[in-house]
Amino acid sequence: MPQPLFKMEWDAHEYEHKERSSDWFWAVGILSISIAIASVIFGNIIFGILVLLSAFTLSIFASRPPSILHVTIDEKSVTRGKVRYPYHTLQSFWIDTEHPHKKIILRSEKLLMPLIIVPLGDDIDESELHEHLSRFLSEEFHSLPFIERLLEYLGF
Repeated sequence: MPQPLFKMEWDAHEYEHKERSSDWFWAVGILSISIAIASVIFGNIIFGILVLLSAFTLSIFASRPPSILHVTIDEKSVTRGKVRYPYHTLQSFWIDTEHPHKKIILRSEKLLMPLIIVPLGDDIDESELHEHLSRFLSEEFHSLPFIERLLEYLGF
């Protein structure tokens, strides 16, 4: 008798949205303008322009609400939004329940994107998810990368 097909689906926010006050935007603006002026004084005009463009892009990104991702986990892959990650391209997983916004951290074989973070929905049975992922991937503790923790701390 064939084994029944397994499929878990949920919708989750792309990232944790934090409301930012106008003071936050002023601080980013003042800091970036200061760095740009310092770089022009030291003769590095292109770096100053890069800092200003980066701050402008950051402000636009910070003000937009997160989109809703549709996540699907089945017997072949993990799909996050429009991107599919087959199990043969993944090494291990960790279900992070320590943070208020729970997530799955997947270790990929890709060099430029070693960790893939998949947000969990509120109504997901974590034990069932763990049981399913354990059939295809090894469980290994993964923590968020330092830069991601730093950005979380700074309010990004």
